Amino acid sequence: MLAAGTKRRGRYLAFNKDIAQDAAARFPSTVQCRTAHATAFAALGHRYADRLNSPRQPAWKTGQFLGILHFGIAAVLGTDVTRITATGSPVGTSQYMAPEQVQGGRVTPHSDLYALGCILHELCCGRPLFDGDGEYQLMRQHVEAAPVPLRLLRDDVPEALEELVLHLLRKRPERRPADAQEVYERLLPFLPPPGRVPAPDEVGPAGTPDPTGIYRQPYAPRPRTSAQPSRTAPTYAEPPTPPAGAARLREDIKAARAQANGLLKDERFAQAAEVLSSIVEPAALALGSDNREVLDLRMERAAVRFLGGDYPRALPEFDALASAFSRTAGPTSDKARSCRAQAAHCRAELGQVMVALKEFEAVLRQVRAVDSDASDEAIDLRRAIGFLELSEGRLVEARRMLEPLHDDMCVVYGPDDEDTVEIAEALARIHLTLDDTHREAPEA
Repeated sequence: MLAAGTKRRGRYLAFNKDIAQDAAARFPSTVQCRTAHATAFAALGHRYADRLNSPRQPAWKTGQFLGILHFGIAAVLGTDVTRITATGSPVGTSQYMAPEQVQGGRVTPHSDLYALGCILHELCCGRPLFDGDGEYQLMRQHVEAAPVPLRLLRDDVPEALEELVLHLLRKRPERRPADAQEVYERLLPFLPPPGRVPAPDEVGPAGTPDPTGIYRQPYAPRPRTSAQPSRTAPTYAEPPTPPAGAARLREDIKAARAQANGLLKDERFAQAAEVLSSIVEPAALALGSDNREVLDLRMERAAVRFLGGDYPRALPEFDALASAFSRTAGPTSDKARSCRAQAAHCRAELGQVMVALKEFEAVLRQVRAVDSDASDEAIDLRRAIGFLELSEGRLVEARRMLEPLHDDMCVVYGPDDEDTVEIAEALARIHLTLDDTHREAPEA
């Protein structure tokens, strides 16, 4: 209130960047909202520009030079060879180490997906992904060498499985699958469904456990060890499929949606998401994970979580849905674009502003290719990009996006429309701040 009642310029020091961004949206443009770190860096950072911008070398090179390197968790790679965690010795999980981990970068769940790709490659062809002469050579291969496609080593590997493994083994983490859910959905077609009888060539040697048993008989107990194993495949009675099953499922889905909508009216978002979750799993089991009805239910659940502020759980759901809709309806389909845009909104709410900006811009390019730049979808995306730029203090970029948007909205909705007025007010604040900056520049 005090800041709004005076034209004097001021400064608000925030505890962290998220608070600073929130304050910038609330305070007038005459108040600069920054963290103490950003303020100090703006004043003194130029003194250390040479040091901050100097080239850096990967951590594994430094470790090689010093003879000191820590390789993480102990792993047993074979029945006769044990790799243990050690400092000062090149042993560990380097056979499955992601490039960013080798280079001393940030380890994320995408690093685990890379390790899974290494394991799948080895399971499918019987040989490790890379076989360098030593540990350091092996780590260099993870960073620099391209993996050999599986079908060049085994021509009976399904093409879709080869594509998944190569996707998991991409060098840059952001280019790998979005999460484990996406990997699971892409592996699901290669797993035997529950109740299916094993083919003769799928039965292993007598007495050995069936690795596919958990999929064929998910609720069966372990076999008795005292009993003599049978060399013949057991027979299973096909479960009856009553005609009323599909109708009953439709009624259950309809009832779950009605209950969730009732909870939404009371703003009980967590309970509404739980109700939808209770029907998603049985629907996916009966209809398939890529069924349109199942995907729509998951999309509704993700939207409910977003409305309830549960962005950490909504984000991976939207990412997985964007991939699923891209497979089933095409990457430029309405629902694929919508899920990518919603994922970007989640990232913006979680503070991943620059990643969200790139996603919004990618979706906007797709929309412009199939629709007008003044369509409702394009206008929403342009508005989101402009205000994100503004929240990051990128005033010139924000003005570049919002000025033509304001012109289009005046034509489409009229100058008195609530959203149009909001854009006009934002532009006024931008112009005022930029003008003040230009006037103060000669004094500095």
